[in-house]
Amino acid sequence: MTRSLPFTAASIARLVRGIEAAGRFVIGAKPDGTLIIGDKPIDSSSLVPLEPQSSPPSERRLGDYFNGSQGENSRS
Repeated sequence: MTRSLPFTAASIARLVRGIEAAGRFVIGAKPDGTLIIGDKPIDSSSLVPLEPQSSPPSERRLGDYFNGSQGENSRS
């Protein structure tokens, strides 16, 4: 048997409206219903890196094994 949540979507919406009426901003929410409040909204564009960052190429790919290519650890 599972416990019911101690909050509803309507109660969270009511809290958010009250927070915004007080001049604050909700910048996040935790799964337990806790709201994270800040003085200014988060600019989501600042969370994304300006230049894409690529990862270094791997030495060996999984597809190489299945496609039958010979690697340094291949059996004769």
